[in-house]
Amino acid sequence: MLWIRKGISLWRRGAYGAIRVQKTLFFADHESEPKWRLFTFKKWRLGQYSDEVSDALNVLHAAGRVTSWFDGPAERLKAEVPKPRQREISDLFRNHFSDWFKNLNRAFTKWAYLHNDTIIQRAHDDLTFKASRCGEVVFSSFDYEQLELSGLDDEIAESLSDLVDSRLQHGLAKRLAAAVQRPQEREDWRSIYFDRSGQT
Repeated sequence: MLWIRKGISLWRRGAYGAIRVQKTLFFADHESEPKWRLFTFKKWRLGQYSDEVSDALNVLHAAGRVTSWFDGPAERLKAEVPKPRQREISDLFRNHFSDWFKNLNRAFTKWAYLHNDTIIQRAHDDLTFKASRCGEVVFSSFDYEQLELSGLDDEIAESLSDLVDSRLQHGLAKRLAAAVQRPQEREDWRSIYFDRSGQT
């Protein structure tokens, strides 16, 4: 978990969204020698993803080692590391895990502040995503832990859900608009559902 806290601490104002954290850690890990790799990543529709990183973020958040808040549409993550410990942690990585530390800084420079669409496109273009083996799957979604907020009424919960599902809402609105524009057609429903005697 110290690796993840170190990775997040590179963003001075907090990492803007978990996608950046996942991709930065992936490429830091991938560029390291196999014996030094720390995480297992799988293919996801948004690129390379690690359950281990996600689980660790949840644990760190629950322990207060990582705090988060919403800055616009994305969650901003910040590692809570006291200043006296920051130098100690950096020295630990620099002196004992120098190659991984260099790869982390290199990946951070390359990925940390890109727009999400650019990150996803570049992740898809990378050979680690393009290469495939027989039986390998690309996951389309993952089940995240539920977040319970006390004192939240149904109306506010529904509006928050709409914000989360904005892509779904946009898709449904688009389909509904297309359906409204379709010309009406007359249909003799009596002949379809009833015979001439009036029997069903």
